[in-house]
Amino acid sequence: MSEVAPYSEAITETSKAVGKSIDLVRDFGQPVAEAYGLVIGDRIEARRERNLDAMTRRTRAILRERALLEAAPVAEAIAIPLLKAAEGEPRSEMLEWWATLLANAMDPARQNEVRKEFIAVVRDFHPTDAIVLKKMADLYRLDFAPAAALRDANISETSVSVSLRNLYMKGCADENNANYRITPFGIELVRACSS
Repeated sequence: MSEVAPYSEAITETSKAVGKSIDLVRDFGQPVAEAYGLVIGDRIEARRERNLDAMTRRTRAILRERALLEAAPVAEAIAIPLLKAAEGEPRSEMLEWWATLLANAMDPARQNEVRKEFIAVVRDFHPTDAIVLKKMADLYRLDFAPAAALRDANISETSVSVSLRNLYMKGCADENNANYRITPFGIELVRACSS
């Protein structure tokens, strides 16, 4: 199995680009940097590196679990925005989605499931959105009744309502008389982000 090493250059380039933006403001003047709170830039960069490291380790674990002997090359149009989005995501629930999405993009048997537009949608997800969408996929062809479906998930009904609205706006769910149903786009997104 080839490692994620080919993508380390993309990770490095993404970090450099973000770092250059911070450096530009810093170089403009210390008072401006302090006014915008960019003094903590080093901590932000370190956090991004930790996020990418956690995602990379999880991606490797997924590929090992599949006993994948040879990883497929990932198109830059997928790899770069995926890595850039994942570096800013500290929440473990969402890092799991990013790691699985990357693993699927590297798996020759599944790489066609990963679409560039999925990255933009997942980037805007809250972990509750991911939980609700996954549950909707499990209940495919049924109208989604939030209270019953998520009783065990310990998520408030209002939080589920906000997630359903976001999923609707992202094209992952349809609404009909306050009933929601997962769309084909939502089904494919869940498939691309599932092991």
